Amino acid sequence: MGPSPTFDQFGTSPTPDRGGKRSNPDSRLHITPLHFFFQLRVPIERKLKLAQVHKQSKAKRKKLFISRVLAMATNTQDQQSQAGRHQEVGHKSLLQSDALYQYILETSVYPREPEPMKELRELTAKHPWLILPIVDLIGMSGNRNLMTTSADEGQFLNMLLKLINAKNTMEIGVYTGYSLLATALAIPDDGKILAMDVNRENYELGLPVIQKAGVAHKIDFKEGPALPVLDQLVEDEKNHGSFDFIFVDADKDNYLNYHKRLIELVKVGGLIGYDNTLWNGSVVAPPDAPLRKYVRYYRDFVMELNKALAVDPRIEICMLPVGDGITLCRRVK
Repeated sequence: MGPSPTFDQFGTSPTPDRGGKRSNPDSRLHITPLHFFFQLRVPIERKLKLAQVHKQSKAKRKKLFISRVLAMATNTQDQQSQAGRHQEVGHKSLLQSDALYQYILETSVYPREPEPMKELRELTAKHPWLILPIVDLIGMSGNRNLMTTSADEGQFLNMLLKLINAKNTMEIGVYTGYSLLATALAIPDDGKILAMDVNRENYELGLPVIQKAGVAHKIDFKEGPALPVLDQLVEDEKNHGSFDFIFVDADKDNYLNYHKRLIELVKVGGLIGYDNTLWNGSVVAPPDAPLRKYVRYYRDFVMELNKALAVDPRIEICMLPVGDGITLCRRVK
């Protein structure tokens, strides 16, 4: 027998939640990655000697902090490196063969990727987010472009929306807007997207690309938790069954709370897509597998969602191994 499997052997790097922070009483208390960051704050500050640079400008201090933490993260990544790991920026595929995934990208994804989506994907990959080096240090991943939709999943969403002739859509969890842009390019010129995320700054990074693509007028972006917005929509019966397609890539521990509301808002025959439903393959990891804290915590919520969707008589479902797993739910009643 070989060594005990690590979580990475069951899939690829975990994807941090992109939006929809809890604010509803039926939500559970949870520990976010930021809690791990604050647990590490004192030793990190000591190692980086932040006290010596407090007199510098905010920009210089941030740049210095990032560069030093990146160096520390590199050392951590070297210790956690694994044979055959795909080095493609933004790689989030459950395929165990890196060569096969690269073949898919180079043969059918990148040659057909719209120029605005390519520009936004590359822009997102280069942006030095402060939290992502910390994510590396706490053992979540060695990949810094974690929260964006993978290129192959973006292509899938774009094709799907065209096939169902979607016009009125919703997205919970936006990040820099890669999947949002895929949607905006697919729906007609008078189509609409209600987009929600707790961080507008991330969205504004990609907004110039979205504007240049000529689709910004289709997007109604709302900053803040998604549950209060959904509750308001559900209260007004005219919104019931008004959405053709809804995509959720947000806080996994709220997925069931979202589903309770979204099933009222999507039309009969419409689709809801839940991202990360295979959760890096950890859903089949043995109980004693050494999963990272972040993956282990949210795995239970993902598995709970999967079980609930499987027996929900109001929907037909299809779970696809695209990206980190996406489950499509077609409302039938």
